[in-house]
Amino acid sequence: MNTTTRTTHTGLPEDWFLRPAVARINTFLTGGSDHYKADRQLASRLLRSAPWLKDMVTINQRHRPHAVTVLARELGITQFLDLGCGLPSRWNRALERHEPALTYEAAVGVHAASRVVYVDNDPMVFALTRFLLGETATAALRADIRQIDELLNHYEIHSTLDPSHPIAVLAHDLLPWVDDEAAAAAMTALREWLPSGSAISITHASTDMEPQAMDSLVDHYAEAGITYRPRQLKQIRSLLGSWTPLPPGLVPTAQWRSGSIRCLPSAEHSHAYAAVITCP
Repeated sequence: MNTTTRTTHTGLPEDWFLRPAVARINTFLTGGSDHYKADRQLASRLLRSAPWLKDMVTINQRHRPHAVTVLARELGITQFLDLGCGLPSRWNRALERHEPALTYEAAVGVHAASRVVYVDNDPMVFALTRFLLGETATAALRADIRQIDELLNHYEIHSTLDPSHPIAVLAHDLLPWVDDEAAAAAMTALREWLPSGSAISITHASTDMEPQAMDSLVDHYAEAGITYRPRQLKQIRSLLGSWTPLPPGLVPTAQWRSGSIRCLPSAEHSHAYAAVITCP
């Protein structure tokens, strides 16, 4: 019997666009165009259970360049490892950049010599990200944090980032998509791998605010074959380990130094926590 998976001209499996994907659902929720019927159908069910989901995803998306700017300005970091980068935000013709800004755009806005490695396990995200790189000091890598040691030893990371200088890791809306063992292993490996002066920026969905609605989201994702694991504040705090958090600590995402972010949805719609922890 021939068990070879048939692929399209894109190199993706034939049924790829018939199954919902988290990156495409998030793009739909934030007004992007890279999504398909399966994504929209699941998103509709998610929104019926949690009408605030669009705001939650928007808050997380806008937090990324905000955190990058803080890491670059306050800590002087010029190297970024963007884990679970997702699909690019929409292109703003007036600003001639993506809006919200991509990690590289935010980083070079502070340090022109910044370098970024984008990582995602979604083949569509990887293909589009690699296409958009151009001649910038960036690289794209398809990898999964569930194989964190293999990821951190990849050629693209070592050829783009200098391990003798501080590196900032972005783990935004990343850990809720893996189980407890994989989440803890990834955070432990990152803290052991990063050089002194480095930092990890994390956002993490939580069950603390509306546990019943979150349980419904978990169930809807599970029906689509997607693992979703929002956690309580104490569980998220334990993932941070012993590294020192920058002020204001671990707080709802929309409250993390929110003064400089314009047009942010209500903080009560975060349904997630954010923190930046630093390596001594």
